[in-house]
Amino acid sequence: MAAAPLWGRRFVWTLVALAAFVSAADADAAGPTPTDLVEAGRLTLPEPCTVSREELFQAAPDEHVWVSALGDRTWLAVALCEHHAYQATEVALRVEERDGTLSSALLAFPVWRESEETPWPYIVYQPWLTGTAGAMADGRIALFYKGRGVGDCGEHVTYDVSAPVVRVVEYRAKLECDGTWVDPDSWAPVPQQVLDAHVPSFTDRLAGGLLSAVMLRWPRAEWMAHAVVRGDLDGDGAVEQWIGGYSRDWNTDLTRYHLVRERLGQLRVWDIPVADDSRVSLCQPAASLVLETPTSLAIDDGLCDRMRVGWDASADTITLERR
Repeated sequence: MAAAPLWGRRFVWTLVALAAFVSAADADAAGPTPTDLVEAGRLTLPEPCTVSREELFQAAPDEHVWVSALGDRTWLAVALCEHHAYQATEVALRVEERDGTLSSALLAFPVWRESEETPWPYIVYQPWLTGTAGAMADGRIALFYKGRGVGDCGEHVTYDVSAPVVRVVEYRAKLECDGTWVDPDSWAPVPQQVLDAHVPSFTDRLAGGLLSAVMLRWPRAEWMAHAVVRGDLDGDGAVEQWIGGYSRDWNTDLTRYHLVRERLGQLRVWDIPVADDSRVSLCQPAASLVLETPTSLAIDDGLCDRMRVGWDASADTITLERR
């Protein structure tokens, strides 16, 4: 969070707000219970959340989990990870029942970012939620992040969670902690052009599954869901999904861009340095993927020339070169 000031915060529900989810779950007796999800192996949480639940709460896997109806044979499961002085940290999963079988995917939430490494604001997707929330209605959740306990600053965002990939409906913020409380509904909206430029490229189950997989493997990374591409870079006839994201190594203070390929449910990753003056380094981490041709992928960081990604069949790996 230190690397993402201003609007770049993370959101979550408090225990009090989650009473709405509990009531909704009770009203849908046919829905799965937290125990059902655990027994089916569908309550898959990021490792930091699992560790904190065990260390802080000594919680059983199905404790501090709430399930509410989202749609036809679809539910939202929310798990508490940490509880703070006036907010909490949680994650959410989309649960579906198809042909009598339960499936689940960790939901990715779009978050505003501004950092010293990038010359402009942008949107990233990550699993962590911090704040308070109202009851879910019509597939939407309104979240309120307090910049400090009195609530005179922070962020207010409405998410649409009805599809496998979450979208922003409205995003407002009050940056100045001036001691004056103002209704969050009247806070200034963040620039709409930034939100529009980072609408997710795909919102189907394939994209939701990809985001879930990369967040579970790299839970502290941030992902550019607006630039997921699909193609067949290696030419073997199987459709591939590609996504980019980045994370910082706090021990070395180095940032790495993760170029990830998902093919037939399997992930492969290539780490590319950011701003280290090497030939294949990116100039900033919030880079987008562009499928230039069916067999040519490019990484566009908006500052330096595009990095072209090709495929070396003999070595079974990618090639990188500047345009």
